[in-house]
Amino acid sequence: MPASSREELRVPWGPGLDGFPVGIAVVLETADEPAEDDYHAASWDGEDAVLLIGQGSDVELVAGEYVVWTRLEAASQRPVRRSGTLTVGTP
Repeated sequence: MPASSREELRVPWGPGLDGFPVGIAVVLETADEPAEDDYHAASWDGEDAVLLIGQGSDVELVAGEYVVWTRLEAASQRPVRRSGTLTVGTP
């Protein structure tokens, strides 16, 4: 993804989960697991958690390698998943 882009980041989770609040964090690859304030409220599009990222969004990213994390808030559980990597710009 170019650093100047603004687009939807989509993370598939599967059927039947779209009733639960979901958050997405995008942290530098060199970082540990995301902190509480690294997560941003995402929305659902079918089975995908969706978050607008990039220039002019709440999640502006500079060139680098990132890890994408998602988590659900499901009653007494809060599953967290390392959901992939994202390259921004030309690292």
